[in-house]
Amino acid sequence: MKSSAKRPATARSGRPFSGLVYFEDRGTVYDAPLEVLWDFMEKDEKFHPKAHSGAVRNFVEKSLSEVTVLLSYERRRGGQWEKLVCRMTTMRPAVRVQEDLDGPYAGTKTVYLYTPQGKRTAVDIFGYAQSSELTPDEIKRDKKQTFSRAFSEDVPYLRRFAEQHPSLQTKRK
Repeated sequence: MKSSAKRPATARSGRPFSGLVYFEDRGTVYDAPLEVLWDFMEKDEKFHPKAHSGAVRNFVEKSLSEVTVLLSYERRRGGQWEKLVCRMTTMRPAVRVQEDLDGPYAGTKTVYLYTPQGKRTAVDIFGYAQSSELTPDEIKRDKKQTFSRAFSEDVPYLRRFAEQHPSLQTKRK
């Protein structure tokens, strides 16, 4: 007689995992005012694309609405390129929500909360992830490493962008 009970899913390492995994990354602070950080992420075509050029390629963006875009791109992970698709909903200046639709994290939902701190901006990240390849601990570790790497890649380019931003130019005069 066959059992109707499902066997737990396993990561590529063979360890079982199940369902969504909560993750968070709090306390990141960019050395730029909120307006400058948003302009860097959304409008800049000179500095921000260079920040992640070694880790991201074939980036295609399609507008779905006034606040939502569909993003398709490839990301380098472990020496290999993987294709990802996500829906990004942005409610500037406060929040961005990313829904991973295709790739190793399909089904993952991530919320980025932006809080102004004068000349700086705090970014706190919360989400629920799932992966067909990783265990919960591996998911948390990979997410933390991804956010840390993105921050490190952004910092020098954001600094150069901020030096040329009109809102900061007028304050220096």
